[in-house]
Amino acid sequence: MRPPPPAELLLGRPDFAGDLAAATEWVAGRRVLVTGAAGSVGTPLSKLLADAAPDRLVLLDHHEYSLFGLERLLGASSARYELADIGDGRRMARIFDEHRPEIVFHLAAAKHVPYGERFPEGAVATNVLATADLLRLAQETGVERFVYPSSDKSVDPPALYGATKRLVEALVQSHAREQSWSIVRYVNIIGTRGSVIEVFSNQILAGRPLSVTDERMTRYWISMDEALWSVLETARRARSGTVLMPDCGEPVPLMDTARRLAGWYRPETVPYPIANSGIRPGERLHEVLLSHNETFVEGPAAGLRLVQSRRPWSCLDGLADAIDELRELVVSGQRDVLKQRCLALAERLQ
Repeated sequence: MRPPPPAELLLGRPDFAGDLAAATEWVAGRRVLVTGAAGSVGTPLSKLLADAAPDRLVLLDHHEYSLFGLERLLGASSARYELADIGDGRRMARIFDEHRPEIVFHLAAAKHVPYGERFPEGAVATNVLATADLLRLAQETGVERFVYPSSDKSVDPPALYGATKRLVEALVQSHAREQSWSIVRYVNIIGTRGSVIEVFSNQILAGRPLSVTDERMTRYWISMDEALWSVLETARRARSGTVLMPDCGEPVPLMDTARRLAGWYRPETVPYPIANSGIRPGERLHEVLLSHNETFVEGPAAGLRLVQSRRPWSCLDGLADAIDELRELVVSGQRDVLKQRCLALAERLQ
């Protein structure tokens, strides 16, 4: 079986990621915590950080088998492991009190867009409520740098998932008035579990038709190395409360991605059969990188753009009350009201 295709084939452009080892040098001798450490991005990030000689590296994940796999991958590393759900407030408080992290990479999240539509209380509880508690803990224990990976789906979100990401962007910024905390706004990352590239690859290898949702659909992509470099550089370079975004180039038609994968794995089967499956709940045809209040300006490094917002800081007022309201809606299971409220809050914060 052929290995996965090179990222540049799917990107349709050169990879811009800089020296990843150099991008981690600044964590040497520091105490670092990674949530979602055994995930698609967390795993290679954890390896980079382990090689950078931090004073203490705490790798936290809620999925037992994935954390076990990460521990085996890192082998003799001096990293410490925590099997915990970020929604368990008491457990997280003990972890922060014990390890006293100076730097936090908060990758743990619910990220499945259609599942967010079906199970909004789960997405809000994980992405918004647990993160709000985590930010409070980080503030109380003196975390110096906190970096949050957001998503382009936070811009004018048509679905609950994107609304949760926009809400947390605002939460980080509300805390960042006093702390050196920042946001990297990702697009789709090649190599993540559950992505359309993984779905297409599995379908091709199994000899099944490709399930393209809509032939008009386009998506922005970055490589895994670009994602890692971007989050590291954001943590190191970003000013407090700012949003940085990788320079992801032009959007790629989904049909091009499908054809490139088919040509890589099954060059003898061209054209490869394609079946239109229809857009899933919460998806949109074309992704948007900036809201009506935002523009790109030059960032701190080539390949990173600063998202400059005209939104007044006063828009962040009242977030604590809004979070309390969402907690009540999650507990009561009012799914439709919860979705409507999240989308309305996200619209206010564009």
